[in-house]
Amino acid sequence: MWSTGELTGGVDVFWRVTSNLISSTTINTDFAETEVDTRQVNLTRLPLFFPEKRDFFLEDAGIFDFAKSERDREFIPFFSRRIGLVNGEEVPIQVGSKLTGKVGRFDVGLLGVSTRDSDVAPAETFAVGRVKADFWDQSYVGAIFTSGEPAGTTSNSLAGADLKLFTSNFLGRGKNAGVVVFGSKTQTPGLTSRDTAHGFEMSYPNDLVDVTYRWRKIGENYNPALGFVARRGVRLQELRTNFRPRPNFWHIRQMNFQFNYTEHYNTVEHAVESRRIFTAPLNWRFHNGEHLEYNWVPTFERLFVPFEIRPGILIPSGDYWFHRHRFEFNSAQNKRWMFDMTYWGGTFYTGTSHELRTAVLWRKDRHLTAQFELQQFFVNLKEGDFTARLALFRLNYSFSPRLTLSNFIQFDTDSGNIGLQSRLRWIWKPGNEVFVVFNHAWQENTIDRFETLRTNFRVKVNHTFRF
Repeated sequence: MWSTGELTGGVDVFWRVTSNLISSTTINTDFAETEVDTRQVNLTRLPLFFPEKRDFFLEDAGIFDFAKSERDREFIPFFSRRIGLVNGEEVPIQVGSKLTGKVGRFDVGLLGVSTRDSDVAPAETFAVGRVKADFWDQSYVGAIFTSGEPAGTTSNSLAGADLKLFTSNFLGRGKNAGVVVFGSKTQTPGLTSRDTAHGFEMSYPNDLVDVTYRWRKIGENYNPALGFVARRGVRLQELRTNFRPRPNFWHIRQMNFQFNYTEHYNTVEHAVESRRIFTAPLNWRFHNGEHLEYNWVPTFERLFVPFEIRPGILIPSGDYWFHRHRFEFNSAQNKRWMFDMTYWGGTFYTGTSHELRTAVLWRKDRHLTAQFELQQFFVNLKEGDFTARLALFRLNYSFSPRLTLSNFIQFDTDSGNIGLQSRLRWIWKPGNEVFVVFNHAWQENTIDRFETLRTNFRVKVNHTFRF
């Protein structure tokens, strides 16, 4: 790999230990080929979630899932993105090794990573172990262990166990039903109590009727340093219901009548922290692929301390009920032109908020595609007004199945920063490829002009030796 005038080298070794067990080792790893994160605008008190995009961690990532629930991004005891990244800054990985696969009826996942000392964080060693023992047809009992603290300021470990009971022939009627139960504990110096998380989920996920009830309790000192937890010191209960008939009129493929209730109870303040009711009286998907939806979302938020939603705009502590409305339309995905539109609007804390997302995608042919997306946020509060915008543009060209060029430009008004990433990928034969990656950023200055902030150019060569 060549980057900003420096020549470095790395090695990736893949060994099929058995037909069902694979070992992967990476040395002096570089993730030059990874796409940059898509920016987000945050109007909540919760941290933003950015998904993992690095291939080494994505391969067989499902083996490390713990008590995973679909669409749940608030509670992930192990989240690989914590390794090699601290506050969005890259920490160089010296060596990483992973063993994943099946041994008899056991699913096994072992991961060990060592990072180098850097300006972002000192050298650190991370370890993750995950095992699941399958029984019956679709059930398992499992355990997980993690060790390491990304910032290198203290020590941290996590241990947990989970049990899943699932059947696709519930009561002998050919229906899906399942139960998941889990418990987890962390160990961090200085945090000696209320450092556990436990809960359960019951689900009946079927085509016509889909019902899920989830309950969990997370201690205020629960600290999975290699995980992602949006809230601590809370007790959650959530009910999700979906009734999805398939009518034979108006070219409708399927309707979905939704009612979801979510409540977070703060176990420190001993009061309800938030309630959210999500309803979908209209959610239709048509035979041609188009989708139309309307939602009414009453929301309750209790602020125990003032919330600074933007610099200088402080929402006072107190109780707030507000009602949000959502309209969404998605055109068919198999057309040359595709259009998506989502609108959120209604009361919001002490005022109102309106959010509009529009996206247009154009496929000229099998070679050229272009996509533009604009997100706009208009917030009017008693404490102050503000507007935020986020613009994303992608332009991809495929010269051939083995030679592709991807371009991604994004700008947000919060940071006043324009980011460009251009990636050329050439696969000269399977397992052998070249990446040429150009990253550039412009920063808006005090006189509303953009000046170069940083530039990075990298060339990465992957060559596979088979023996």
